[in-house]
Amino acid sequence: MINPVWSASLSFLAVTAASMVGLSLATPRERITRRRIEAVAASGPTGPVPREKLLEQPFIQRVLLPALGAFSALGDRLTPSAQRDRLVQKLQQAGIFGPQGVQALLAVKALSLAIAAVVFWYAGAINVGAGLVGGATVALIGLVGPERWVNARIKKRQESMTRSLPDALDLVTSCVEAGLSFDGSVLRMTSRSSGHGRELREELGRYMTDVRVGRPRAEALQDLSRRCGVPDLEGVTAALVQADQLGVGVAQTLRTQSQHLRNKRRQRAQEQALKAPVKMLFPLVFFIFPTMFIVTLGPAVIRIIDTFSKMHH
Repeated sequence: MINPVWSASLSFLAVTAASMVGLSLATPRERITRRRIEAVAASGPTGPVPREKLLEQPFIQRVLLPALGAFSALGDRLTPSAQRDRLVQKLQQAGIFGPQGVQALLAVKALSLAIAAVVFWYAGAINVGAGLVGGATVALIGLVGPERWVNARIKKRQESMTRSLPDALDLVTSCVEAGLSFDGSVLRMTSRSSGHGRELREELGRYMTDVRVGRPRAEALQDLSRRCGVPDLEGVTAALVQADQLGVGVAQTLRTQSQHLRNKRRQRAQEQALKAPVKMLFPLVFFIFPTMFIVTLGPAVIRIIDTFSKMHH
């Protein structure tokens, strides 16, 4: 009679072997890919680059790019994943795409921390207070400065898209009402070579690229809204997604959104016009009124002083 322990062990080994064989047969693509990667890695250079060939490379490629990569890796390790994802989204809203922008920004931050440490080390040897102030100033500029630059770029880009959105939507609405499809109308609008609304045309061009590669229209529109971060565009994309889901005509939706955006643009202009007197008050009080008083009352004051001086003599 077979021992139960040996029977269980043999059954376990048989099931394990069958599972490994089945897994290897079920995933031949992964095994082929791994073998190709190993073959490419084995065929690459095994030794260091000769010094003569290294010196033939430009200074940027030889020194600056490796240093930037090292600082970028350091900044990536010091940055939490949630903050890095938020930074990627902000860079997309600023019109900077690709991993190079994130790497450059993280490298600048890490480099600022290194420079702050060097400043504190050398200045602290002379005066500890000066070292603390200098190091903190350099670190603050390096950490906050890039963020402020990105925020300013986002604000400028969003204002440009907000101004150009009503005109672009009017053009798309006219093309749809003339018989073109929505995607064809967007493609027609993006083909214009005008300086006005360049940022919006670039984003719509990326939307058309997403649609061409097979993404659903609703998903591409939601990605466009998230990538731009413009409230007016978010309303338009939400209305288009809802119209696509409910089967409502796109032309009527576009016409309604176009009229709504024109009304909002008129209200913004009126708001800015009402703010103008308040903004002009401080320059009038502190700069224009003193100059007017000097010009109008200055000669009279000089004459009065001259008259009193003569009366005294």
